[in-house]
Amino acid sequence: MEKKTLEQIINHEKQHRHENGNYGIKACKEEILWESKYFKKSLFQLLEEYFNRANEDAFFNRTMVLACWELINE
Repeated sequence: MEKKTLEQIINHEKQHRHENGNYGIKACKEEILWESKYFKKSLFQLLEEYFNRANEDAFFNRTMVLACWELINE
C-alpha cells in the first residue's frame, strides 16, 4: 500500500466529501469529539493516529482524517 502524505489524504477526501451517513463528515466529527473526551486525547493526537491508520489499514475510513483536520481548524 502506497503511503500518502497528510495533504494528499485531505485533498482526496475534500474532492469526495459527503456530509451525511454513517461514514460522512458529521458522523466522523461526532465520533472524534467522543473519542477525544472519552480517551482524553487532543485532536492533534487523534489526527496523528488517524493519519497512521489511513496509511496502514486499507479499510480505515479516511474521512476521519479530514473531519479531525476540520475540527482543529474550526
